[in-house]
Amino acid sequence: MESNPVRFDGRVALVTGAGGGMGRAYALELARRGAAIVVNDYGGSMMGVPGDVARAQGVVDEIRAAGGKAVANGDAVGDEQAAACMVALALELFGRLDILINNAGIAAPGPITQTSAQRLATVYATNLIGPHLLMRAAWPVMAEQRYGRILNISSNAALGIGGNSPYAATKAGMIGLSLDAALEGSGHGILVNALMPCAYSRMIEAVPDPEFVAWMRDNFQAEKVVAAALYLLSEQSEVTGMVFSAGAGRIARLGFVENDGIIAEAIDPEQVRTSIKQVVDLADARPVGSQGDEMALYTVAADFGRESGPGLARDALT
Repeated sequence: MESNPVRFDGRVALVTGAGGGMGRAYALELARRGAAIVVNDYGGSMMGVPGDVARAQGVVDEIRAAGGKAVANGDAVGDEQAAACMVALALELFGRLDILINNAGIAAPGPITQTSAQRLATVYATNLIGPHLLMRAAWPVMAEQRYGRILNISSNAALGIGGNSPYAATKAGMIGLSLDAALEGSGHGILVNALMPCAYSRMIEAVPDPEFVAWMRDNFQAEKVVAAALYLLSEQSEVTGMVFSAGAGRIARLGFVENDGIIAEAIDPEQVRTSIKQVVDLADARPVGSQGDEMALYTVAADFGRESGPGLARDALT
């Protein structure tokens, strides 16, 4: 290990869905590197069937056996009161809250027409509304400290997976939540990022392809995601407002891109039809880092559109 290791001594972390899989891996390594941990897990199934606090307590027992500090919480993510209780628990036992990992998530695989409204509500509550509520509860504490690290666990399902629309939609929502909060948090010492982990978990077991499941189990251990997560949560990190993919020893940044498109003063459907190949071609697209960056393209369009004709000149954008 290098002479300046990433440590979390004196820091307090709340990790949701930490009773197993990636959540457990985050909690164990944070504790091993000095953090006190609130281990949250409702103990239920990935389909949202409730359980008990035993899964969370099992991870707490592991942490304590190794000499760390931890406490279990069995509340289901998705409720405002539960979010407040988790934050209050951290403050009561450890005196502060520095790190929030919104990891808990459930799925509802199946055709888009066959997911009940009740099931949709449960998935959205657990995967997106719950993380938002936890951020709301933790935010004043972190802002007062002038220090906070939030990691929202998204998924590459946000890019489209097929037959799992509630999960895909909520994980895409985690990206928008992270990017917006990062802008707001920059003035308070709060860094917010999103992570798309590629790792074996009990969700993978539901994939009806034994060879794929075995490949994931053998090559994509949860522990291989932890390095990226812990750096982003550390004091050394200054990274905020970004989306990362991590797994199998790989870490990379994901981002939005946008091309020049077309500009036509009197645009109509026929113009779009004629120019659709140019519109969808991303060969010369550039990164768009924020809503402000994207709006700048429209500012250029308004200023230069008539002079540039139907295609916007690249030098007008630079």
